[in-house]
Amino acid sequence: MHAASLAALAALAGQCSCLSVARWRRAPATMSVSYDNDRFAGRYALGKNLPTVEKKQGLRFVREDGDVRVLGGASSEILGGSNLADVLRDGFEAETRMFEALQNDAPAEALSCHTSAGVPASLDQFLTALAPHLPVWAQEADDWCVNLQAEGSSAVHAAIDMVIQATQPGADLTLPNARTLVACGASSYHGPASTSPGGGIPLGARAKGLTHPVRYPVPSPFLRFRGESDDSFHERILAEFMAYLDAHEHELGVVLFEPQWGSSVASTPWPPNLLRAYVDEAKSRGLAVVCDEIMCGLGRHGREPRGATGCFLTECWDLKPDAVTFGKSIGGGAGHLLSGAILLQGAERLAAASRTAYQSHTYAGASARALSNGAKILDRLPRLRKDVQAVEAAVGPVLADLHEKSGGAVLTQGQGALWGGLFAHGDLAARTAANVALKKKCAERGVLPYFVPVGGFMLTPRYDDDPAELKRAVEDLAACTLEVVGEMGWNAEDFLPLPARAPDAAA
Repeated sequence: MHAASLAALAALAGQCSCLSVARWRRAPATMSVSYDNDRFAGRYALGKNLPTVEKKQGLRFVREDGDVRVLGGASSEILGGSNLADVLRDGFEAETRMFEALQNDAPAEALSCHTSAGVPASLDQFLTALAPHLPVWAQEADDWCVNLQAEGSSAVHAAIDMVIQATQPGADLTLPNARTLVACGASSYHGPASTSPGGGIPLGARAKGLTHPVRYPVPSPFLRFRGESDDSFHERILAEFMAYLDAHEHELGVVLFEPQWGSSVASTPWPPNLLRAYVDEAKSRGLAVVCDEIMCGLGRHGREPRGATGCFLTECWDLKPDAVTFGKSIGGGAGHLLSGAILLQGAERLAAASRTAYQSHTYAGASARALSNGAKILDRLPRLRKDVQAVEAAVGPVLADLHEKSGGAVLTQGQGALWGGLFAHGDLAARTAANVALKKKCAERGVLPYFVPVGGFMLTPRYDDDPAELKRAVEDLAACTLEVVGEMGWNAEDFLPLPARAPDAAA
């Protein structure tokens, strides 16, 4: 690494805002928790789950081990404070009325019901609020429907389910040669690895038998060659995608895309023109296309609309998939879970065949409070774009500076309120070691991004987080990251993109 870069590392690391650090109680290096950690098989290894969160205010979480500024909750929340209170008000008042009726043994408003018995009264409110956010072409065709779930991976399954039925009417999908497999990108994440497309561990990469075992090539830094221009890279990777389809399209029913990656490539957005070419190529071959916008949808991307509201990148980038998904933040981020898959075209075919999504659960989309919250958030979305753009203005320059001062050891990318940093060493083991060190430094400084398995971090702040406070927290994260880079002692020759491999002589 250049001497100037090393000097910059030391300077920026030492410039961590002393005021902001002093305002936050530092979490201890080892955490004790108030519950039986050995009994909770949660997100982390048994015995290593996180402390309880007692209170939240904006990006500040009060935990039993100390305060922490949370920069990455994986797109699960978009509002806080009085803005969130306004979203929750109708549902809160309905729950209050229900409670009073129950106390008096009177008929009470149904805040949830088993899907075999009926639907919540707020479903119509939600459907009415959703319609204006669809791409203009989908609104004009008026051939759409939505399936509701509680979390993202089920929404992806529902989207796959619906598009296969809608694009292959009359096909016997039980035949051994039926075109039902799902093509996933070489870098993708669509839910838990045990059951979801894109997952590889611990129970296999086939995701209920759906996922094609061969992944299609994508424009991630892991597949780029050193010295390759953007145009050359995109031309090569598109040609490889076409060759992939030549080889496997006879098995495929669906191609699954993430317009902006989440944890799998640390918030990297697809190049819009290239993604459009991928989508067009797949559809020209009769394949259904699903855009998974669990991470980047609901306006988190911050891009300008193209005739509708800008809710989905699908609209803003003029993509024309068969379905699009949205994630649980539409429920308000207060525990009322809701997600979904929108079939943008083909609803009439499903109705004519007396079909629906097979991916359904007994209480999927059955929370009246979640539906009410979702309707309120959808109604507010157009007004929130300026807040998302304020997040971008606060975060973007800090991460650009981090990339420059790291001497190329950290790749930073993102847009709107979805950003990330990726340790650029070509060896996953080296990136993992850096991640371990970064977690320790962040804990000491009271800042918590979403650490990604590929080695780095992801930032998914709320749209209404205070930009100045958010900037200070990201600056502290950047200082921690630069300290780690300085300690790793990496050689720039090992950074992504790596040199192109020579062709196999035996091939």
